[in-house]
Amino acid sequence: MLLLLVTAQAAELEATPHVQVRPRVEASTGKDGAEGGETAVVSQRARLGATMTRDALSVHATVQDVRAWGSESDTLGDFHADALDMHEAWFAWTGDSATLKLGRQEIALHEHRLVGNVDWTQQGRAFDGALLSLNDGPVSADLGAAVLSQAAWFESATVFLRAGPALDGAAVDVVSVLDWTDGADLRSTSGLYAKGASGIVRGRVEGYAQVQGDTFGWMAGAAGTVAPEVATRPSVTLWYDHLSGDFATLYATNHKFYGLADIAWFTTGNHVDGQGLQDAALKLAAVPVAEVKAKLDAHVFLYSEPLADAVLGQEVDLWFTRGLTDGLALATGGSVFLRASADPDLWGWLQLDAKL
Repeated sequence: MLLLLVTAQAAELEATPHVQVRPRVEASTGKDGAEGGETAVVSQRARLGATMTRDALSVHATVQDVRAWGSESDTLGDFHADALDMHEAWFAWTGDSATLKLGRQEIALHEHRLVGNVDWTQQGRAFDGALLSLNDGPVSADLGAAVLSQAAWFESATVFLRAGPALDGAAVDVVSVLDWTDGADLRSTSGLYAKGASGIVRGRVEGYAQVQGDTFGWMAGAAGTVAPEVATRPSVTLWYDHLSGDFATLYATNHKFYGLADIAWFTTGNHVDGQGLQDAALKLAAVPVAEVKAKLDAHVFLYSEPLADAVLGQEVDLWFTRGLTDGLALATGGSVFLRASADPDLWGWLQLDAKL
């Protein structure tokens, strides 16, 4: 009888495992415009997790190990997994038009402009907090809060809101993010995000204002894409972003916006040095061969508030992805970053992603 009871309860429980191993080799000339400094490294993400669901309740946990190959001191004696981490651990309750998720979790808004999971990095980003998602017909909203500091409760935290209607491929959202740290003024970032599509044309526009004490920053961006419906699935995108020297991108996935080499905005042309950034880009994509996706991005980077020369540099990114088998994908690419008065920077990568 006990066996039958346990079997019946197990039948009501839905289990979904999540397993990923993602090694990546990267080589670069240093990303600093100087001679020497060439580097090469193989990094790896390994994740093991599961989601258990019964009726309206779901519980999820993912453990990850992030490392560089050869980083342990001994192949036999060093077995401590120094980079082992609980990447996600949350439970969620789902009702008719609302979902409440509590715990450590990945959070992303829109295209990850202000809040994202930064999946390109092997460690990714996760927040300790709560996310309430509402969906009532064409109107949806996300309200979230997260504790950022390890030192004290609410010493450093953020709250955010996204809300708006979506209908027939178009959406308009209000976005607001508040964050603070003890000893610093409250920072408020608010704005609008809109996207739409008609036939083979789609596009988005967005703009945000940021206030912290006496400091005011702003960001605006727009992109338009033409994607004819043919076998090779080509697309052409014109792209422009303008960030003032005082604008911080908060918890964004910046890698996908300002060049894959992670030079513009990351090491120069940002709110740290006060020069800001303008990014004008042409982006091409196609599937020239079955199962092979090819993308080519060409960027021109300008300072928005230059201290001297207005031109930061130019970058060209080329990369390919291909599914090898169910659950296994291969990706490779490279970038060249050109400056007027420095050596070119080269960066290349090759990645396998096994995910079940």
